Amino acid sequence: DEVPRCHLHRKHNKACKFCKTHQQSQELRSKRLEEERSAALERMKEGASSAAMRGNGPDDKAPVPNFGSFPHVLLDRIHKSDYYNVLACSYGLNELKKIIAEGEACDIEARTDKSMDLEPSRFICCVYRMLVMQLSEGQLLGVLGNRSCFIRVAGFLYVRLGMHHERYWELLSESLMDDEEFVPFPGRSSDPTTIGLFVEQLLAKDKFCDINLPRIPVAQRKVINRRILLYGQCRKRYDANLEVMERFQDTGVSVEVCSPDGEWSPGETVEAARPGRRCRTLRVRLAGGDEVDVSLGMIICRGGAGAKPSDPVDLTRSRGRSADELMERFEAQQKDTALAKGKDYCKSSGQHTLRVGGVPFVAGVKRKEPSDAQREAAEEE
Repeated sequence: DEVPRCHLHRKHNKACKFCKTHQQSQELRSKRLEEERSAALERMKEGASSAAMRGNGPDDKAPVPNFGSFPHVLLDRIHKSDYYNVLACSYGLNELKKIIAEGEACDIEARTDKSMDLEPSRFICCVYRMLVMQLSEGQLLGVLGNRSCFIRVAGFLYVRLGMHHERYWELLSESLMDDEEFVPFPGRSSDPTTIGLFVEQLLAKDKFCDINLPRIPVAQRKVINRRILLYGQCRKRYDANLEVMERFQDTGVSVEVCSPDGEWSPGETVEAARPGRRCRTLRVRLAGGDEVDVSLGMIICRGGAGAKPSDPVDLTRSRGRSADELMERFEAQQKDTALAKGKDYCKSSGQHTLRVGGVPFVAGVKRKEPSDAQREAAEEE
């Protein structure tokens, strides 16, 4: 209840108990109003954040709030590209997927047939076109689950460039266990990688090729980094569980399930293992009664004849290293790399890449000393 003003003084008197009581009442009222105002603002922010993060259904457009942060230099080059202006800007989703699958490359730039200049590749033009179209939730999930690894990679880049950072883990974490191998940049290197490692690099780094990706806030970055650290041994457990799939042929198998944050909880399988090409999962009923699909890399089968539950080598039955242990090792490695060692202190490669008319020139690279055979061949000539 509001306390009335002092009946003795027009102005506040510090020595008057009625004035003191009234002032305290006013301060409490102001504090209560400020708390209500702050709570209302938080509710508005949460509503705006949830609206920015997801659509309402599979046919609703998936919001792309980070699309405004698309690299401006690359954006200008795409708008000046003949390929995008003449062809790609009018393509639908099916045509874009066909072009991406046929290209079999994830490069940002490519040389044209009639010129040595580098121009935006068909791959990045198609990704940009999808961002302009703004895919629906159902279309996006279809791209992320496509059979072609290059179409899936285009979907990963779509998420990383356009979606809200709080949806990164929801949409990309399942592919971290994908062991399909491919060559992402055949024009530069023939070294293969897996889809899982490719997605891990997208989440862990702020650059893709030479373009800057939208910044992930520090708090979200810490959560993602901590979760990614678990996937090294989870991939090993995934491969090990594939070799002992006979354990999961029956229902009711007692298992333990690892959460994204490294916490383990008991459960039992509710159906036999399902065949699949990649990212195989098991349906598990947790202790609380909830049923979830769990990746083979996040599940262990405890006990059994001849088993050694405490053996850390057998990841099909052991939890392996905890998230805290892996985080401590990672932080120790980061500290070691930050320390100067010998002549490596503040040492840079001195290599710089310049572009003249779209053609890259690398400056600052030391020439290799010719071998004895090369010297003799030069002298003979």
